Amino acid sequence: MEKLRRRGEFEAVLASPLPALVSPCFIVRALARPAGPARLGIIVSSKVLGRAVDRNRAKRMVRETFRAVHGALPPADVVVQVRSAWGRTRARAARGGLAAMLGQIMQERQR
Repeated sequence: MEKLRRRGEFEAVLASPLPALVSPCFIVRALARPAGPARLGIIVSSKVLGRAVDRNRAKRMVRETFRAVHGALPPADVVVQVRSAWGRTRARAARGGLAAMLGQIMQERQR
């Protein structure tokens, strides 16, 4: 699994004209790439989840979910932004919602 690391990579995805997928826990944006594996970027601000423990747990869960569907994703840069509702939602429900959103990305790219 590759990660988005540079600010410019994040900004390119965030400025993408494609609509974002929004749920109470996440905002997912994707930008198609010509080739290569799907790459993941995670945004979790301390304003949304105050404690570092909570931010790290959210990032860990996003990475685990992304790894589970990584092989089926088309070449794309994916940015997942964690929202404040994540802290009030059970991890299993949040994980299922994120997996469904990543599945939507797969379907949209196959059209």
